Amino acid sequence: MKNSYDHTKGIFDMKIAIVGGKLQGTEAVYLAKKAGYISTVIDIDDGVMASKICDKFVCGDVINEDENVLRALKEADIILPAMENLDVIKAIYTIAEKNNILVAFDLNAYMISSSKLKSDEMFFKNNICAPKYYPLCEAPYIVKPVSESGSQGVKKFDNEEELKEYIESQDHIIQEYLEGPSYSIEVIGDGKNYRTYAVTKIHMDDVFDCCQVTAPTMITKNEEKELSEVALKIARTINLKGIMDVEVIHARGEFKVLEIDARLPSQTPAVVLKSSGMNLLKELVDIKFYEKFLDEQTNYGKFAIYENYVMESGELKKEGEHIMTKARPLKLEENILGYEDVIWDYSGGTDFRGIFINCEETEEKIKSASLSLKEELKKLL
Repeated sequence: MKNSYDHTKGIFDMKIAIVGGKLQGTEAVYLAKKAGYISTVIDIDDGVMASKICDKFVCGDVINEDENVLRALKEADIILPAMENLDVIKAIYTIAEKNNILVAFDLNAYMISSSKLKSDEMFFKNNICAPKYYPLCEAPYIVKPVSESGSQGVKKFDNEEELKEYIESQDHIIQEYLEGPSYSIEVIGDGKNYRTYAVTKIHMDDVFDCCQVTAPTMITKNEEKELSEVALKIARTINLKGIMDVEVIHARGEFKVLEIDARLPSQTPAVVLKSSGMNLLKELVDIKFYEKFLDEQTNYGKFAIYENYVMESGELKKEGEHIMTKARPLKLEENILGYEDVIWDYSGGTDFRGIFINCEETEEKIKSASLSLKEELKKLL
């Protein structure tokens, strides 16, 4: 390790290199700031979202091992891959191994979670409840790309005729379409010791993209325990040595696992932090760097919310995180518009894209603040 530190408390200026400055990278920088880390974002795009909110930004190519990239990685205590480009992730590992730098990632687990076919096969073999596959299910159907995460490329079909026309030239998986509330739970561990964290509720827009995350949820303590046990079972099955997000839907009286992602997610960690007090990035870094969890686990049960808004062409819209892909470099502002944290690209005009994060002591207050936020944003028109 490159710095002097108190191994029992984790006290020193942790330097984290975050490779990727889009949605995951923005989440990572936000959590790094809350943890007191010194963050460097590395991305090939000099105008990427997170380029202005980190402590240092480096524009360069990891695969080509650009000199400025190598220098930034060597200065770091730990590297966090914050994108889903497998070639870049493998290049990170090559550089890290040569220079004895820790990587806050589990490549083996990621190779399973990044393929819906592999992860669904794992669910089936281990009796983990998941949506049924076509043709063993009835309409309506949900069609997903094999290797994309989240809502990318997801389509719904109400009958088999429409489905057959679409799938003739597509490489997708087809499952039953389920209606019901969606939830997320994260698990972190080292192959032996694991922790699960506060359950969050996922609110979807019209294209199945998450436009809002809230906590706590209204599920029972027994249901929370059930979700925790499912997440732990999956983590142990794949021998997780890192972080994994488990997304489920409650349909027809039971939880079914929609997908897993063995990487730091976007959106949910901010809500977990605000609601429970647990910083998932710090937990991941601790288990990798110190080989143990340093912080006592808490869950304050505060009412927390994460919302995405876009203002363009004179219209304010609340949509999924896909709207952020067109954002200009973001800035983080605290305690504005009645919210604790705002991450947006507003610069005085009439258009912006932003992330709005807040917490309150009661559900009534969080709902009131959310309504007030919308009215305040409309005033910017």
